[in-house]
Amino acid sequence: MATISKAVYSKLEDPICQGDIFQNVKYNYIDTEDDQSVSVIEFEFPYAIIISQACDVIAMEKILKNQKGKPTKFMPSILMCPIYDKTMVKEGKHIEDIFSELSLGIDKENVYQGDDYKVAKRDWHYRFHALTLSVGDKNVLEDSLLDFKHYFTLPMTYLFTHKENRILHLDDLFAEQITLKFSTYLSRVAIP
Repeated sequence: MATISKAVYSKLEDPICQGDIFQNVKYNYIDTEDDQSVSVIEFEFPYAIIISQACDVIAMEKILKNQKGKPTKFMPSILMCPIYDKTMVKEGKHIEDIFSELSLGIDKENVYQGDDYKVAKRDWHYRFHALTLSVGDKNVLEDSLLDFKHYFTLPMTYLFTHKENRILHLDDLFAEQITLKFSTYLSRVAIP
């Protein structure tokens, strides 16, 4: 069984940090552009977690608060991972809206099933991270999943101006565990 990660409820005055979980996170990007128009795609993830290193995130928030800072501390984007419902991933429905927005059809596949499911349930899977969060003795987010193939960046200004959407902060040990697992996934060697 996967570890239950410890968390605390976020306070508005606390600095934004690695392991912070935001709700209703809007991510948009330019899909296409030409001389006449620009097509912007926007997704809203119910939950997403900051996986950038704490020192970078905190330094960038200080620059925004003080409206000045050292150029070497400037970091325009913060790395995040969406948090999905395990059942939706298992049914392959966790990114239906994205496929729809991009006018793509969805092929049926067994996602997060069989051996993948058994390995991920023990939190041994290289791509998936099973996530259950508890505050005190109460589980507040259960049966969730990070898919390290899905990550995105947001400007720190977005997180700073949407600080009220930050709901939880993972204990540092668990936040580091996720970031380490994510970096291990990204550094894998591709074999054709």
